[in-house]
Amino acid sequence: MKREDYERAFTLLLENFWILRSESPEDYFFLRKHQVELGQELRNRFGMNLIVRAPFIQIVKRPHELASWMGDTEFIDKLDYVLFALCMAYVEEKEEESAFMMDDLTRALDLMMPETVTVDWTLYHHRRSLVRALLKMEDLHLIQIIQGDTAGFEESENNQEILFMTTPQTRYFLAQVPASLTEFTDFDQFWEMINDNRNLEANQVIYQRLIMEPQIQREKTNPETFTRLNNYYRYFYEFFEEKSPFTLEVYKDYASLTVQSRKNWQIFPSNKVVDDILIQLATLIRADKRQSDGYGRLFYSQPNWQNLIKELQKKYQGYWSKEFKEMSLDELEKAVVNRGIDWQLMQKAETGIYVNPVFARIIAEMEEDN
Repeated sequence: MKREDYERAFTLLLENFWILRSESPEDYFFLRKHQVELGQELRNRFGMNLIVRAPFIQIVKRPHELASWMGDTEFIDKLDYVLFALCMAYVEEKEEESAFMMDDLTRALDLMMPETVTVDWTLYHHRRSLVRALLKMEDLHLIQIIQGDTAGFEESENNQEILFMTTPQTRYFLAQVPASLTEFTDFDQFWEMINDNRNLEANQVIYQRLIMEPQIQREKTNPETFTRLNNYYRYFYEFFEEKSPFTLEVYKDYASLTVQSRKNWQIFPSNKVVDDILIQLATLIRADKRQSDGYGRLFYSQPNWQNLIKELQKKYQGYWSKEFKEMSLDELEKAVVNRGIDWQLMQKAETGIYVNPVFARIIAEMEEDN
């Protein structure tokens, strides 16, 4: 495969949950054409399998370190996840392109609902939660809405004349696990089993983490990771340089992949206003010249952090969109911190905020035009 073919393949596989033949036939058959070489590279270097099925092609991207940013951004309540899982359990039992009505689904959900969860379809926020789950399933091409509109059910529990149909890939969505979920008393037990069954080499773990996480940060618990990154740096670097659009950067306190173009990638900074604000915040942090701890982090007590946010608002507010200009100081702080945590740029502490070394290193001089 040529370099540009590898780049295209990695872009497709990393930035999409799956490539559907029905939606993207050109991309599907491109990947299928190169499936042998791609499969070998992914298996040997990443310990990942290229899954090729008649309806789709994908690699399963299972994280090593769980974080809040991995949740679905369209789900806003725990009930959204519960209903999504139950809906998937319902449709998984159906044949391909099998039709069902909304009232069939809601009756089934009532019977399947865990004892710890209570759902009342006369309540708007419960109906809205189910609609969010169904729209996500539609977005993933797990179901099709053949007739009707979920907005009607959102307005009233009596509007259930909505016809759905399963798709060829519906039954492939839920991951297979080595044991029944009923055998686990809590999520920690389940996650321990997942990690015990990975069977990965140390370098494969590093390759996976580099493509699935914004950064790998040096911590008390992972000195061997950075020893390995430094010892095998040339091999890591050459692979990403020769067969991907990425460049590997390894520093004392963190390692990450960078890319020159925003095209086709979810990267920081994006075109979102909040990312511009974070860059402006980085400018103030660099000017502060605060001393870092042993892991390259800068600590701000809560009063010091609030003063920094005040300075940010005072100095740069004129460049912001109406939404951010009208935010209170608390709202602005929450938006900035949440986005920063999503990209592993900062961490919350009991008494303040840790600015991670990857953020402290950002250079962005914001100057007013004369």
